[in-house]
Amino acid sequence: MQINTQKTKVVGFFENPSLHKARGGKHQTGPTLPNLHIHAPFPTSSPCSYLITEVLQFEYLGPILDPKLTMHLATTEAIRRAAHGQSVTQAVSYSLRYNKKRSQLTPTQNLGLWKSTVLPHFLQNLRYIQSTADVKKLQTTLHFSLARALHVYGEHTALLADTGVPPLSLVQYTHLAQLHFQLTKTRSDTLPATLFKTFNKSLALSNLHPSTLDYHIRNSLHQLHIDPSVDPLPHMTTFPLKSRERAYRNLLRTTISTLWRMELLNLNPLHLPHINCRKASYIHVARDDLQRRDLFKPAQYLRSHLDQLLIDVAFITS
Repeated sequence: MQINTQKTKVVGFFENPSLHKARGGKHQTGPTLPNLHIHAPFPTSSPCSYLITEVLQFEYLGPILDPKLTMHLATTEAIRRAAHGQSVTQAVSYSLRYNKKRSQLTPTQNLGLWKSTVLPHFLQNLRYIQSTADVKKLQTTLHFSLARALHVYGEHTALLADTGVPPLSLVQYTHLAQLHFQLTKTRSDTLPATLFKTFNKSLALSNLHPSTLDYHIRNSLHQLHIDPSVDPLPHMTTFPLKSRERAYRNLLRTTISTLWRMELLNLNPLHLPHINCRKASYIHVARDDLQRRDLFKPAQYLRSHLDQLLIDVAFITS
């Protein structure tokens, strides 16, 4: 097999100064790195040495990896791609607004356009984001992006609840629980599943390092009160894998909706005096609507035929 050295890059993961020095490099904070070579008898029969470029970041199947696997670069890239998607939605909305042959987008259409072009960038690699600060940074960017798309600026809690966009911290639990379901139930014969079972069989959650993916998977199950040893869908063992995974995703969405609903309703309990703030006022007004089973779906007024009028009335009153 011949390797194309011109397209090959290498990243040294978790390399301490002693290992870095042992392979010919010097411990320094700058971007200068030692050269790496590949020895191969190509294209002639005599061994040749080919230089391999060493980089400080590498895009591998979507996320951008850094030497310490902190996923900070992946967070930055997700924000950049979301900003590009935001510009696309604004361009489409603007062109239709001033096109005499077409009607202006309704709020429901604007929301659907945003969810299809911007929201996926926040969710694509969310399961790999380790830092709470990075998740909060993504959440803040999502707030402003959604507000800008719908031209509604104010309380973010009301906007997220009405549009059916749960907090990223809860969505991350869903993605990690789905990954655990794949590794242990639907695709347990794969190499990643074998490695996961090997390294996590006898380890408690407290013995796992908080920066590892294994820890975040186990922690998500703990937060969602899921027993990893029990099959959540025993009646669907004979169903196709995709059907089981889809059913489990819907089950998790119901669980996340319940957790988010409890979190929202606790902001303005009925047995306490009325709290004078915008967030609590919204919970007081929208308490009945928040009882809907799936909070991943928009509020009723965003799904009705009169959404253009109702959204104006709802946001003015909130």
